Amino acid sequence: MHLQGTFEIKKRRCKVTLTDDCFTWVPEGRPECYQRVPISEVVGSWLCPRGSTSCCSHARTHTHTHTYAPTIPSPLSVSHCKHTLNSKSFRAGLTVEYCRRWKTKRIVLSHNAGEVVVAWHHSIWSLLKGLPHRPRRLLVLVNPVGGRRKAPSIYETKVAPLLQRAAIGTSLVVTEYRGHGQEVSENVGEGVDGVLAVGGDGLVNEVALGLLLRACRQVNQDPHDYTRPLPSTQLRLGIIPGGSTDATCHGTHGTSDVTTAVLHVIMGDSRNVDVAAVYRDDELQSVATTMVSYGYFGDLLKTSERWRRLGPTRYLVAGVVQFLRNRSYEGHLKVLTPATPLAQPYDINSCSDQCSICDKAAVSAPKPGEWLQFTGRWSIVTSAVTSCACRLTPHGVSPKAHLGDGCTDLILVSGGSRLRMLSYLIRTAYTGDTARLSHVNMHRVQEVHFTPKPSCPKSSWNCDGELLTEPALRLKVQCQRLRLFSRGVEGARDTYSKVTCSPSCKSTSL
Repeated sequence: MHLQGTFEIKKRRCKVTLTDDCFTWVPEGRPECYQRVPISEVVGSWLCPRGSTSCCSHARTHTHTHTYAPTIPSPLSVSHCKHTLNSKSFRAGLTVEYCRRWKTKRIVLSHNAGEVVVAWHHSIWSLLKGLPHRPRRLLVLVNPVGGRRKAPSIYETKVAPLLQRAAIGTSLVVTEYRGHGQEVSENVGEGVDGVLAVGGDGLVNEVALGLLLRACRQVNQDPHDYTRPLPSTQLRLGIIPGGSTDATCHGTHGTSDVTTAVLHVIMGDSRNVDVAAVYRDDELQSVATTMVSYGYFGDLLKTSERWRRLGPTRYLVAGVVQFLRNRSYEGHLKVLTPATPLAQPYDINSCSDQCSICDKAAVSAPKPGEWLQFTGRWSIVTSAVTSCACRLTPHGVSPKAHLGDGCTDLILVSGGSRLRMLSYLIRTAYTGDTARLSHVNMHRVQEVHFTPKPSCPKSSWNCDGELLTEPALRLKVQCQRLRLFSRGVEGARDTYSKVTCSPSCKSTSL
């Protein structure tokens, strides 16, 4: 496809070009203001000379539909737009919405001929429908009580309108009880291209487990067979932040911004990430997408569950209480290290959207090496599958963890004085540089077996914000078994819409 035409954009005559790969425009006589948007970053288009979203045919459709094909307008329908009727002179307008630096922008192409505008509208949607990686239909799960109880509002005001303008059909399910998200995602039918989880890490945990169980059923595999790796999920999971910390979203996108997360879904990004399967008494009990932690963080979660009426503030209050209690727990650890680790938790390079470590693991997962055993008394025992970065800890619990290297970072914080605990918590919150502390040990491992000392007090496990009360468990990393609508944490380079604009035309940029 190759279309060219002259349109008016912000009262300037511009030469506009549409090809299979990109959408470009440049003002006449101003070649330095050339702008280009890849087709893959175009959200959608609709007929309106003002760029109003209320004129978008998709925005007016019912919220929970499976309609993908945009309304096919006629030249006559162009003149029925309320902004066209109220204008002094008739000019047909085509609004194009696109992504730039994970924000949406719009331009309006005006033309005297309605037939021309309609032809361009049809051509743009023909290209968008031809993108194989873009989802057409999504199952949306919303947790109305998690986090700050804002997930329903986030979906209705920010997520649904953007999906509708992208002509993505949705089917909405509001979870009613704990485990509901797992049940629904485990029984997703055909004709769905992915699942969206609008909520916190707890809902993401439920949906991830449900999708993995669904994958096991499709290949007729027993999910409780510890000796066999879990199969990869076929459906992609989109994570829309709506919880208290949203560590899974932050760790995979590099931000907890809702619009950014939705645009990753619309553009059909795909990334396979690790999950940690948690076993208890030879049964798959749960999975972890961020971390599983015993001791301080387990006690914190258990205490905060009794103070849910305080909202997200309960985590801060519970954290102070557990710090003052200064508890530590004795136990025995048996861990499996990789034979040839692809990276270490104290390396310089971090995981990114173009991570060579994850690429190598995708081709060949690290082979198991030797078993190590530890016996001690710890304030914290954490298995970090990802960096666990969030708004409270921007660097994360393990800043150098990778999304898909087939390993987890085991962090052991020795029990002792409150000063030791304080130094660890401060570094975790502000610098992420905890490996330098003498009372902190970090190991990159593939499996973790923990057994508490029988005659000593016991803690609970914090698994992605969900409480596991049984202290003895086995954890096994499943290499890149979960598919996400994500590309990983991006660097500072410009990987979005390409723009060429000299300083002299910034004041009149389109």
